[in-house]
Amino acid sequence: MLDFIKGKVVFKYSDGISVECGGIGIKVFVPLSVLTKVSQGNEVFLFVKLIFPPEGTPAVYGFETEDERKLFEILTRIPKIGSRTALNILSHFSKQELIKIVEAKDAKTLATVPGLGKKLSERLIFELASKLKTEESDKDRELIEILENLGYPRRDIIKILSKIDTENLSFEEAIKKLTLLLSGGKFGG
Repeated sequence: MLDFIKGKVVFKYSDGISVECGGIGIKVFVPLSVLTKVSQGNEVFLFVKLIFPPEGTPAVYGFETEDERKLFEILTRIPKIGSRTALNILSHFSKQELIKIVEAKDAKTLATVPGLGKKLSERLIFELASKLKTEESDKDRELIEILENLGYPRRDIIKILSKIDTENLSFEEAIKKLTLLLSGGKFGG
């Protein structure tokens, strides 16, 4: 049906934007990552997903990449995860961060998303484990646990862990690199 939208941003809302396409304004719900990057009057290109809810009005959801849209589709296929909750998840975590959360079976961090409780987060992790093709990482889970015991916020640990490759580092090197990054330092080697 709809694949993408390209047009000028006419309005910004707290949960989306209005895009002018051929003289028609289309409200597109977007993750916070998109919302913070766009400005009124700028051109935008978004991959979209049109959702027809059982009750209510059809809604258009927009994403920067096809990969992000696919993740949204995966999330909305999970029971009890609606489009708004899926969008909230994508507003809080990138795909890489979500993969790390699933690998670490970290329901506590996932439950920080509005609309997700602990039980729904645990179910989501269970469902996503097979759908995201993640490899179980005991090392990442252990790193998260150790760094959390050192007083670093779990969410910050997940964010930084998703940006570095710990597989090629020894356990001690990974701890050293992560603590340096979490402390605001830069890692040179």
